[in-house]
Amino acid sequence: MEYLKLGKIIDTFSLDGSVKIFSTTTNQDIRFKKGKIVYIEIEGEYKEFTINNYRHTPKGDILRFDELTNVDEALKLKGKELFVIKDIKDLKEGYYFYSDLIGCTTISNGEKVGEVDGVEEYPAQVTLRVKANNGKIFFVPFVKAFIKSVDIEKKEIDIVILEGML
Repeated sequence: MEYLKLGKIIDTFSLDGSVKIFSTTTNQDIRFKKGKIVYIEIEGEYKEFTINNYRHTPKGDILRFDELTNVDEALKLKGKELFVIKDIKDLKEGYYFYSDLIGCTTISNGEKVGEVDGVEEYPAQVTLRVKANNGKIFFVPFVKAFIKSVDIEKKEIDIVILEGML
């Protein structure tokens, strides 16, 4: 079973066991919907937690779990990361898990130009961070104008390179 990281518990929030998290996922309203299951690794084992309530604030997202009833229980989870089971059914067509894009070979005009070593989120679009064959880093916007095709099975992304990108 493969897990995807959703964020990290950064502090407790109230006496009822609510926690403040730093979210590293998109679509928080869907990911943290009441009744959804998330996992927290505790002593090498992934423990299941059911979301009771989610709220977004400018200073961080607030989660409350059915399994936590007080601040003392919540304190024990401070610094722990939140995960969800990776399930391809969660994706719409043409969407990809960032973890699947990282490590893909980038190809342009039939030649290998580098490897995706990160995915960056900017207000305008998601961008691939690519380490070129020569070791330099360049960025490719993850939009149709720059992405010809993505083959997760082959771990290849066919990209368009404009002059000055490399």
